[in-house]
Amino acid sequence: MISKYFTCVVGFLGCISLLISCSGKQSFSSADQEDPGFAVNCIAVLPATTFVEFDKAVPAAQQQQLNDGIPVFDRVLQQQLISRADVRLVSDGQIAGMDTNLPAQPLERAQVIAERLSCNAVLETTLRRYKDRVGSLYSAQDPASVAFDYRLFSMPDGTVLCRGSFDETQQSVMENLLSFNAARERGFSWITSEQLLKEGVRDRFEDCRYLRANR
Repeated sequence: MISKYFTCVVGFLGCISLLISCSGKQSFSSADQEDPGFAVNCIAVLPATTFVEFDKAVPAAQQQQLNDGIPVFDRVLQQQLISRADVRLVSDGQIAGMDTNLPAQPLERAQVIAERLSCNAVLETTLRRYKDRVGSLYSAQDPASVAFDYRLFSMPDGTVLCRGSFDETQQSVMENLLSFNAARERGFSWITSEQLLKEGVRDRFEDCRYLRANR
């Protein structure tokens, strides 16, 4: 009787493990250029952009996923940094209203925007992949997958204060047995791409002292 009960329990746990969400991450953060003497008075957070390889054609479906992810990324950035009084969230509309002759070169453009907002740092974010799960909370045929990069520049010189990347496609426990803790934090479920993006932003920004939610 005990043996039969034990077999049933093991079988049940085995089924559950196939559904549990875990993380297979390829991420990094670097803050080795942080200047202890540099005091950020204001961070201008530019609208998120998408990554484009000019020598490669992007499939229409993938481009649509990235386009759908951009407003989500901007919203996640706002939620992450909303408590910071020294953060200025810049919208596309604000940039368009600043000047019709903003420089096309990214750094020069960022310098002008930072000057207009009286900020001495600029945050740039790039979404490289945004793929939502196909399936339900506990049964996903295709898991959420997100990748992004960020860089924080000091102004006006453009020195990189810190940078990082996040790249994860959610995995089951059976695929990655070392990520049980992540699965537990996610409620043993398949999360959405927005939830995965939130986790990535929170974790990566925590590695940069200038971007922590509570400094």
